[in-house]
Amino acid sequence: MKKSIILSIFILFQFVFSSPLLKISNAAQKQTFYAKVEKEETYFYSDPVDQDSSKMFVLPKSYFVYLTDQAGDDFFVAQYKDLYGYVKKQDVTVMSGTPNTPFASANFTISNPEGVSLYASPSFSNSSKLARIEYLTIISTYYGSLPGENVPELENEWYYCKINQDENDIFGYVYSYFCYKESTIPTNTETFDVVENPAFEISPTLSQPLSEVAMAFIVIGVSLPCLLIIYLLIKPSLQKGKFTEKRKPKKRHGDYFEFDENDLN
Repeated sequence: MKKSIILSIFILFQFVFSSPLLKISNAAQKQTFYAKVEKEETYFYSDPVDQDSSKMFVLPKSYFVYLTDQAGDDFFVAQYKDLYGYVKKQDVTVMSGTPNTPFASANFTISNPEGVSLYASPSFSNSSKLARIEYLTIISTYYGSLPGENVPELENEWYYCKINQDENDIFGYVYSYFCYKESTIPTNTETFDVVENPAFEISPTLSQPLSEVAMAFIVIGVSLPCLLIIYLLIKPSLQKGKFTEKRKPKKRHGDYFEFDENDLN
């Protein structure tokens, strides 16, 4: 019993003084960056593969993408608004600051009296139809554009956008000829220092050190219960060693008669 209690005290001390708060934190930490789109035809990809099937749209020039990691030698893992995908490393300039307006804002209105269809790809294929958008509907979430199938002698630009129908978000393409763009996207003039070799992994660092007062409270909080347990362990030994006066046992006498010489006369 005593051995188990002493072992418990030892484990308790080991736990406190080997706490992660008092030692070096080895947890991996991540760094993120914004990257500016400074080249024409900088694509946002659905997969880290340089193929037409992976291109989702051309990012608006002068705006930013949010980088969270690397994806092989050629791509960054990126976020643009609420979309997650990839950008080619050579197409963007990684910077050290946080822009006030990282993403472009634009909207457009459906101008075709018969309405338009939202497609999964920039083509008029019936198999890729996702939804129907009515005339004069305002599309407020615009991401970028992508060349695609066109009506003869008309432009081939498609808008990649998001609509909400029946409380569901649907992403897809709308043929730009049937849309009226409310405004042009202004140039974003924000710029920061360039980061040549962005490192997303941060080396382990020391944890935030505890103050002397906090350390004192931890030590006191652990020591008091341990001292109490130690006292309870040695209390029986103290009581046994205490001097106690032993009472002498009474001497018992048997019955006897007093002898008187006068009885002989």
